[in-house]
Amino acid sequence: MESNAAEQLDAIANTRAAVADRLVTPWWYHPILGLLIAGYVVGMGLGNTALRLVTVVLFVAGAAALARAYKSLTGVWVSGFDAGRAGRWANALGALIGVIAVAAWLLGSYTELRWPVWPLAAAGLVGTIVLGRRFDSALRAQLRTAG
Repeated sequence: MESNAAEQLDAIANTRAAVADRLVTPWWYHPILGLLIAGYVVGMGLGNTALRLVTVVLFVAGAAALARAYKSLTGVWVSGFDAGRAGRWANALGALIGVIAVAAWLLGSYTELRWPVWPLAAAGLVGTIVLGRRFDSALRAQLRTAG
């Protein structure tokens, strides 16, 4: 009985490790997502209402295509906002994008300043790559340690 329980726990640990090994994000995923976010930020900061709507549509379509590609490569999709402790990186990325997008929109709508939009877009690109990869690492570690 005791050995059966140990075998079952080993099987669970092996399954979790196999899932963690399968959840390796392709190298191009976060740079493309970062470019989509940077384009969205530029559209919010520099565009008129029509351009802002176009960038929103392109961002949503691009993000959906990326999610579909990820799921077809790995066979699973894990929502960053429902990923346990690893989700803190997804929440940090969401907060960063929210702050950057609002700042770009405020700059474009209420000031004549346009140059700050470019550093905001660059921050969105870099932040997406860094925080996205941290999320991936944390999620895989979490899966391997049953926590």
